[in-house]
Amino acid sequence: MLLPAAWWLIRKGGAEMPVPAQGMTRLVIAGGGTGGHVFPGIAVAEALSSLTPLDVLWIGTGRKVEVDALESTPWTHRILRVRPIKGMRLAEKIRAVASIPFSCIRAMSWLNSFRPHMVLGVGGYVSGPVMLAARAFGIPAAIHEQNAVPGLANRMASRFARMVFLTYPESAEYFPGIHTVVTGNPVRRSIVAAAARKRRDPDATPSLLILGGSQGAAGLNRIASEAVSILVQSGVKIRVVHQTGPGAFEEMKVFYNRKGGDVELHPFIHDMARAYSEADLVLCRAGATTLAEITALGKPSMLIPYPFAADNHQERNAAAMTRAGASVAFRESDIGAVRLAGEIESIITDSARLEQMASAAWSLGKRDAALRIARELLVLAGRSARIGPRCEGNEEVAASAGDNMRLASMSLHRGDMRGRAYTGT
Repeated sequence: MLLPAAWWLIRKGGAEMPVPAQGMTRLVIAGGGTGGHVFPGIAVAEALSSLTPLDVLWIGTGRKVEVDALESTPWTHRILRVRPIKGMRLAEKIRAVASIPFSCIRAMSWLNSFRPHMVLGVGGYVSGPVMLAARAFGIPAAIHEQNAVPGLANRMASRFARMVFLTYPESAEYFPGIHTVVTGNPVRRSIVAAAARKRRDPDATPSLLILGGSQGAAGLNRIASEAVSILVQSGVKIRVVHQTGPGAFEEMKVFYNRKGGDVELHPFIHDMARAYSEADLVLCRAGATTLAEITALGKPSMLIPYPFAADNHQERNAAAMTRAGASVAFRESDIGAVRLAGEIESIITDSARLEQMASAAWSLGKRDAALRIARELLVLAGRSARIGPRCEGNEEVAASAGDNMRLASMSLHRGDMRGRAYTGT
């Protein structure tokens, strides 16, 4: 009784989905919630669209940064509610585990309707049920790990993946028995394009870009704003652009209005390409996506890793940057506003040091990471570049993929949770 009921829910739940586009490569991206998960996924989809006509279904959390980032795209966006497990109390963990089957059924309904050729998980608990659904249908699936120390969600989701894309080679030890490929962290097309822009006039007022991440960072906001105030009061000529996060914008606005200084304040910066290209020095956390962006552009940085990051992965990320000479890093507990102000002044007023750090950052940049992942995904799914309406015989290819998906669905209905082999051709 349970399997027929589940199959009915899968069929009914997928009814809301648009008819899958024929003659296009269909990709599901699972994950989101933070910019560190969302932006790499966007970068891969952009790269794939340069290789093949592409239709995307994004299954995410529905958080604001995700919604804002995806609203300008033509992709279908669905929200899957998945409870976190790590760090929760026992009762919350029980509720989270109990909700997994319902999340999986929901994910399976969307995959059954969309009929993707491949699935890419980009992190976050929402990716788990989608990867499991892909395994049940035999759909080729991969995940991308942004950090040096993988999070629990990706470690669990990797059990259902055929391939794991890594930013750091040392992360491979966390995925035993799974094919791993070191690609770097994908960076959006607009960010990569900004690397070709003309450098700012060295005689102009030096510019500091402060980033707390897409969600802001209370500790970093506090220390950075106080340091800027000290620099202004000391007569240091500096231009500051500060992304505060939506929750801290008003507080920071009041602070800077009271203290003065040339500060351009934003709750969230949408045109990050411009913000990066105009900056001489970046002060930020050590999230993997932010580091990928500043290395792609060759920007010197000062890092204050988030002290409560899972498995302390931000400190590991920062260590790789400092070893290369691209950054200086400080624990939040070890640095105050006065010391930070002195460190900022010593770097941003030293052109030679800025150039050395910029060169080191540039050498770490993986500007082709998104394209490498896109090509690997096409191979994984048995697809070819430039397939679609512009290529002869593509409709037969798409029809074949649909037939395979229907076979997988029939197999599931009969109770075989492994499904049929789905070739993605």
